[in-house]
Amino acid sequence: MKEKDNVGILDTAVRSILSCILLALAVEGLYSNTTSLILAALGVVLWISSSTGVCLLYKMLGVDTYHKA
Repeated sequence: MKEKDNVGILDTAVRSILSCILLALAVEGLYSNTTSLILAALGVVLWISSSTGVCLLYKMLGVDTYHKA
């Protein structure tokens, strides 16, 4: 992949599953509007990072699960 990728395969799978769960919980309406918005925002962020292979938090912390030595 590209040099800028920093999210590994296992990490991508976990993020994808968590994003699906969080988005489903947000849409179901089991929680208040504020909680649903927070769940949806977290789900979208996880989905974007798993789709692109780039995690901004990992970049700030210097973590790289894609290019393991």
